Parts: sequence; structure tokens; C-alpha cells
Amino acid sequence: MNFRVLRSRRAAAEIEEIAAYLAEYSLPAAQRFLDALKTAQRQLGEFPDSGAPGLLPGTRRLIVAGYIVSYRRRGADVEIFAVRHARRKDARGPTLE
Repeated sequence: MNFRVLRSRRAAAEIEEIAAYLAEYSLPAAQRFLDALKTAQRQLGEFPDSGAPGLLPGTRRLIVAGYIVSYRRRGADVEIFAVRHARRKDARGPTLE
């Protein structure tokens, strides 16, 4: 069974911000990030519990190209709710929207 993978508004904004930042310095780096994220989304669609348990109950985390992708299951969907660089102070404990 494949699950639909959705992005919260906040996660979509964070992804856009990360890609824009990377593109300022290297278009190929930005494209690699987006490609890695697409691969991760396909993985989550097939294996929604493949990431490590998150710090908040009911959440999980997946490391993608140096970024922590935080997500949760919502019925038949998987919702990505935060994408943060692994070195950010708040990367490991994002709050739910």
C-alpha cells in the first residue's frame, strides 16, 4: 500500500527557503537536495515507518542530505511538518503545527 506524502505549509516554506539558499551558492547543490527529498518522499510513501522515532509522540525523523525531515502519519497520509538542517539548534525538536 502506498501512502500519500504531504507537506505542511511550514515544511513547504522551509524546503523553498533551503533550495533558494543552496541555489545562491550552487544550482547543482540545490537540485541534489530537491532530488534527495523526492527520493525520501517516495520512500515514505512506501515505508512510512522507515525513519527513526521523533522526540514528540507520534512523529518520526529521516535524515536527507544533511537535513532532518520530521514527519507523522495521519491516517492514510504521511505529513512532513518540518525540514531543518541537522546543525540547527532546533533541528531535533520541532514543534507540531
